[in-house]
Amino acid sequence: MELLISVLSDESGTRTSARCGLDSAVTLGRGPDSAVPLDGSGISRDHLRFHKDGDTIFVTDLSSNGTWLNSRRLARDKAHPLTPADAIRIPGFEIRVELPEKPASESQSARPAIPATSVTPSEHLQTGGPLHAVRNFSASLSKVEILLIALALATFILVALYLAV
Repeated sequence: MELLISVLSDESGTRTSARCGLDSAVTLGRGPDSAVPLDGSGISRDHLRFHKDGDTIFVTDLSSNGTWLNSRRLARDKAHPLTPADAIRIPGFEIRVELPEKPASESQSARPAIPATSVTPSEHLQTGGPLHAVRNFSASLSKVEILLIALALATFILVALYLAV
């Protein structure tokens, strides 16, 4: 069984694709074993994993910085089933997965293919661009996380003011 993974970079607006066999788990991240090497702040060495169980493909967050499935943050180390329409977000990237076709007897409708072409930055901005990613990220934060960020910013400002004197 083969999986097509398509990764769109928020920073450059380019799309990278890779076909991966699903005989074993497929991992994405900064590590050397990543099916599509991802470089960016907030990306773990092993950030997320795809694996197959029966006829279902699952995604699992392995990171401390988070993985979002359709704008919902995934619980770490918990497998979530994928559907053809799912969008996966990690800091700085959007990931789409083309799931393998089921035999004609199991599925009557064909799935749309994910284009493996490059996307220009202007096209990327029309689809939401970096601000869309920031909005999705900020919407996923809990009240405790927002409070911690506010405290960290206040501490930084106080230290800067102290050093300026």
